[in-house]
Amino acid sequence: MRLVVVRHQAIGAQAHLMLLAALITVLAVQPIFARTSGTVALISDTAIGVICLLIFLTLCQERWERHVGLVLFLLVLVANGAVSALGGPSRDVAAFLFQAALVLFLGFAIVVVVRLLTRTSIIHVRDVLGAVGGYILAALAWSHLYALTYMLVPSAFSVSPDIAAQLQDWRLRRTLLDHLSFTTLTSIGYSDITPVGSPLYALMWTETIFGQFYMAVVVAQLVGLKLAQSLKSER
Repeated sequence: MRLVVVRHQAIGAQAHLMLLAALITVLAVQPIFARTSGTVALISDTAIGVICLLIFLTLCQERWERHVGLVLFLLVLVANGAVSALGGPSRDVAAFLFQAALVLFLGFAIVVVVRLLTRTSIIHVRDVLGAVGGYILAALAWSHLYALTYMLVPSAFSVSPDIAAQLQDWRLRRTLLDHLSFTTLTSIGYSDITPVGSPLYALMWTETIFGQFYMAVVVAQLVGLKLAQSLKSER
């Protein structure tokens, strides 16, 4: 029985490691190929669907999580396909729906991660990997919230002239807003993109608060449980 549990934990750790590696790879490679041909861009869009599939398979374990996750995952796939297939004003509508679907899906994934971490009593490798993955997913969720905000209120963003041209292409814009989200979540704030109107103010301070909460509560809990496990092993 113990061997089965250990094997299940190892499989879970491998799945979380694969998801984390995929997230980091896409985030690292996406800016490099954002300006390239349509074929490479299509591959980049496909990678988003693969990432969402990995999120669904890795995180959604309970029945209700699988049901909700599957519905949101299918919404993302349909909207992503519509963005690639349509053109003109229809594509703008599809892009808006795609961003909204990703926000819902990633938000749900974050809830699942936090719920799992706050309920665990014994720390395994998969929990540590899941915590790191959840932090990255939070940044991506806010990035797509910023994308929705830009579509609705572009005047809410003040962007440095050196990078302002990137906002005109939606793939480059995605890379730029990922940068904004990660610097906001980590409270770095390079000031190359700043809020000058609502609702961007609210989105940025809520992301900053969430980032502090995540580090103070979720990560601190993992450290505390690990220390407790070490003390128990020594005794």
